[in-house]
Order: sequence, then structure tokens, then C-alpha cells
Amino acid sequence: MQINWNGLGSFTVVGKPFTGDVTIVTDPYDASVGMKFPRNLAASIVVSSHVGEMANNIKEVAGEDAKHPFVIDHAGEFEVKGVFVTGVRAVRKDGADHTIYRIDLEDVSIGFLGALDRVLTDKEVEALGTVDVLILPVGGGSVIDKSIASDITAQIEPRLVIPSHFAVKGLKEKFESVQGFCEEVSCSSEESKKLKLTRNSLPQEDMQVTVLSR
Repeated sequence: MQINWNGLGSFTVVGKPFTGDVTIVTDPYDASVGMKFPRNLAASIVVSSHVGEMANNIKEVAGEDAKHPFVIDHAGEFEVKGVFVTGVRAVRKDGADHTIYRIDLEDVSIGFLGALDRVLTDKEVEALGTVDVLILPVGGGSVIDKSIASDITAQIEPRLVIPSHFAVKGLKEKFESVQGFCEEVSCSSEESKKLKLTRNSLPQEDMQVTVLSR
């Protein structure tokens, strides 16, 4: 599979569960955040963690095969084109509705924490289950900061971590630099414009952090 970062909590994940490619886009954002969402993105599945300018601009994602994308924006279990998605309700500190997800594709489990702003409960960790790749916010402000992100990483123990919601030029919200999180977790890290991975290519010993650029 291949993972690209679109900015904030939006990622494009492309995999091949059966014979053809399936594209998943997470948390498409509105231009009001200070960053333009990529044009001409098409997906089979759109996953949205919450209603708001950082996550619910679903109309900007076209469907594949001349169809509308299948939208997942709440807790439950879903199977679309061989991709299994489990949504777990995880409200934000102010009580606003919010969902975190586990995405199973090509024998790899991806945990996507959306715009979470607090630690996970034991029940939420149990509901996510074993996670190989963890995508989580690290920039503080309206989302979790580097310290809480480090605590959640220790809770879940993934093999690979991909940070989201960190400082980039133009964003209206002033997040912290991603480097603070990398220092907090004290593990090897690398930067890339895209990430290609398989079950066999996942880190086998020490956890790794991959910072994606747009």
C-alpha cells in the first residue's frame, strides 16, 4: 500500500485488497484552515472523524468509477471493496462527537485518531485492537500535544507512527513542530513524501516514526 499526506489529518491510502486498487481519504479539510485541499482527489472511501472545517469537506473528494465515495463518519463496522473499517466513538474533551478508526487493508492495521484532544481510555484502546501503523495528532492546541501523543503511542505500541496536525506554513492554527514529538518518543525517524509499505516491510524491532510531507 501507499500512504500520502494531504495536510492536517488528511491522508490518502491506496491499497489492493483483491485485484484492483482501493483509495481511502481521511478527514478532508476546508480551505478556511489556511491550506488548500488537493484538487482532483478521488476515493472509494472517505473517513471523517468529526464535523468541522478540519475534517468534513467531503464534497471535495470525488468518487471512483463515476460513483460517490462511501462515507464513514460514525462508529460501527464496515466492509467496502475488501477494506475493513472499524469506527470507535471517542468524544473530545468538550463532549463534541468524534470517532477514531481502525482500517484493515493488505494484512496491515492502521489506527487513525482523527483530531483527538485527550488520552485514550482503556476501553477505546481495547476496541482498536492491535495496530501496526498509528496516525495521530502531535501539534497541541485543539488536538493532543507531543506528550499525550507519546503516552498514546505507549498505550497502543504500534510498529510505525505517522504524525498529523503539526506546524506547516500557512495554517490558521499554530501547531507545534513535529520535531518535538520525535524527540519525545526517542526513536528513529525519517522523512518522506510518500510511504510504501507491506506487512513484511514494517519495522520488526524498534518502533519507527515516518514524517510525511505534502
